[in-house]
Amino acid sequence: MKQMNNQIRRQGDRETERIFRPVSLSPLLLVVLLACAPIPTSDSSPAPRASSTPVVAAPNVRTPVPTEVLPEGGAIAIGVIGNTTLEINVMPGIVQDAVFDSLLRVDPANGSLKPGLAESFQVSNDATTITFRLRAGVKWHNGAPLTSDDVVATIKAFSSPSFRGKPVTDFGTLSAVSAIDAQTIQITFSDAHCPALASIGTLKILPRAIATNPSFPRLTPAQMIGTGAMKFVSLSNDRFVLERNTDYFAGAPHLDNLTIRLFADAATMRTAFSAREIDAMPGDYTALQKIDGAKTTTTNASEFVALMFNLDTPALNDPRVRQALSYALNRSVLQNDLAGQATPINTSLLPGYWASPPNLPSYSFDVAKAKQILSDAGWRDSGDGVLRNNGKPLRLDLWTLADDPMLEPLAFRIREMFAALGIQTQLQLDDRPGWVTHAFQHRFDLLLLARPIPLDPDQRWYWHSAENVKGSGFNFGSYANKNVDALLQAGTRVAACDANARATIYGEIHRALIADAPVVFLFAPKQAWATRDRVLNLAPSPFAGDFWNMSDWRVKP
Repeated sequence: MKQMNNQIRRQGDRETERIFRPVSLSPLLLVVLLACAPIPTSDSSPAPRASSTPVVAAPNVRTPVPTEVLPEGGAIAIGVIGNTTLEINVMPGIVQDAVFDSLLRVDPANGSLKPGLAESFQVSNDATTITFRLRAGVKWHNGAPLTSDDVVATIKAFSSPSFRGKPVTDFGTLSAVSAIDAQTIQITFSDAHCPALASIGTLKILPRAIATNPSFPRLTPAQMIGTGAMKFVSLSNDRFVLERNTDYFAGAPHLDNLTIRLFADAATMRTAFSAREIDAMPGDYTALQKIDGAKTTTTNASEFVALMFNLDTPALNDPRVRQALSYALNRSVLQNDLAGQATPINTSLLPGYWASPPNLPSYSFDVAKAKQILSDAGWRDSGDGVLRNNGKPLRLDLWTLADDPMLEPLAFRIREMFAALGIQTQLQLDDRPGWVTHAFQHRFDLLLLARPIPLDPDQRWYWHSAENVKGSGFNFGSYANKNVDALLQAGTRVAACDANARATIYGEIHRALIADAPVVFLFAPKQAWATRDRVLNLAPSPFAGDFWNMSDWRVKP
């Protein structure tokens, strides 16, 4: 358990920048016993889902080509914020996705795992062994064949205790990786750890000679060799230049060339777009709408915005108080404040995700019900509009990140809504270092934050009581539920990592989280892209990322 938590914390460390942004199990299930839950519950169970193992390759599915006949070729320039590093795990994501491939692909519609470089994969019944079978005929950009030795070397390099870069994935209880033959890789674990299928399966694979080079994970231009849809051509002060890989196993891309321009900030990038120096860029939806000639595309970001309760605060240790505060939030008003650029959620999984449980209970906006629950919990208005319990007023500090365009306005509105209940809420707006310190030290009553949603449904570092470690754990609110702990453990140990069984377990976890209300889940923020009319088929996905269908991008003449 300790080793597993350490590996999970490595992944948490990797995600810190995004978290603190300016955002064999049988059918037997553990019964979650929840007291004091005055919210409607549903007897619905998750709909059957296809098992993730074994999976074999299916015909490549391409984005539908527009009805008008378009020529092949052409070039586009994409703008992103970042720098021109060649460290494999921190270089711009679009460059990673263009040049390098992974064993598995992610279904853009629901986040499930599909064949990639591996034509099939299988998980053993005890979930301690994963076997990948590589596609035949896949070539590196230099013409050499992809073999299992390349995959083994890559996994060993990234999982090595001496790895010197930023952690890139959760290897769980990985104990060995070996090549059975030229096309078959076997990965073994000392204990079952189903989340590793997604994390290892989506790891970028490099040639053996590069993964074993002493400079790894820092690459040279000559080492930018992958199997991806685009080949590396050059790197200058502010741009990567890539060209079509005509031998790409999934079908040669339509574009001849792709240029990735790197910018220091969003304003400079918008200026370049207006000057027609780039053809597409991500950014704030409101700002992008103001740009002449910009066509905007939005999708949910892979993160959730929530109001976290600190259960170390005596008043908030009572689940009735947390539930009452959940009823007091008018999500419609909050969403209007965000100009609709967020999707309401009632759990920490995105709508449409393969493990998202259907028909979850939710907290409707009901001030009268909130007041009644607070009264039952001993918090009553003594005539001056302030709730008191044994003469002590209900006062809470609400912390969030100062100047964050989403979080700070939401914090002011939430304070108004709590004031309507008779709760005195003091806003504490701090810069990033100060806010992070308060979060990790659990020095808050209420914490408004954005947190990334991992590809795998396992979120133990957020909700498991073992992560309630001040200074390092990501369970900032000191949440503890033994039944949830047991379910989180069970979700990593499902027989053959069967998707149906795992989805059922995570459905129970999220029903428990809603009833316990350690947080109020509010929104999944929208992410936006601006493109020129000439750019076709850019289709960002909250699960597969912004560049999953790069081979299908086209340009009008």
